[in-house]
Amino acid sequence: MPPKPKVTRGIVLEAALELMREEGMDAINARNVAKKLGTSTQPIFSQFSSMEELREAICAYAEHLYNTAMLAAMQSGDNGFLAMGLAYIRFARTEKRLFQLLFMSNRLQQEKVTEIAGTTEGDDQVIAMIGSMTGLSADQARKLYAGIWFTTHGIASLVATNSSAMDDEEAQAVLGGVFKGLLATLKREGEEL
Repeated sequence: MPPKPKVTRGIVLEAALELMREEGMDAINARNVAKKLGTSTQPIFSQFSSMEELREAICAYAEHLYNTAMLAAMQSGDNGFLAMGLAYIRFARTEKRLFQLLFMSNRLQQEKVTEIAGTTEGDDQVIAMIGSMTGLSADQARKLYAGIWFTTHGIASLVATNSSAMDDEEAQAVLGGVFKGLLATLKREGEEL
C-alpha cells in the first residue's frame, strides 16, 4: 500500500483560501477545511496550532497579494498613483472576498477616518510620489492621498459587493476628475497661506 500523501502547510492554506474565496471567512472552520482537503481535521492541526493561526495566515496571504498588486501598479511606468487606484479597484473586482476581509471588516479600524492615509505599509512612498508629482507639501500630499483613497475605496467597495460593474475606463475618469479637483483646491489653499 503506497504511503498517504503528506498534507503540507501550503496545501492546507490553499484549501482554506479556496474556501475563503467561495464562501468568506465565516466558512473557515476545521470541518469545512477538512472537507475541502478530503481528509480528517488532523492534518490541519498538524500544520496550524489553531484555526485562528490559519485565519491569520489567510489574512497575511491576502495582504501579500494586495501589496504585490499595488507595488506592480506603482512601478508600472504609467501614472503610478492612478495605476494604484485602478489596481485597488481591480483587486476588489477579482478578489472580492479577500478585499472584503482586508478593507470591509473590523480589521481596518482607525479612530479618525483621516488617519487611514499614511498608516499602511508603503503609504509614505506614495505620499512622497504625490508630492514630487504635484509640488504639494507633505501635508497637502497626504490630504490629496486621503481624498483619492476615499473615492477609490468607495468605488472598490461597490465593485466588491456587486453593487456596481464599473469598468476601468469609467473608474479612471472618476479618479482623474477627483484628483484634478482636489489638486486645484489644495494648491489654492497653499497660495492663500
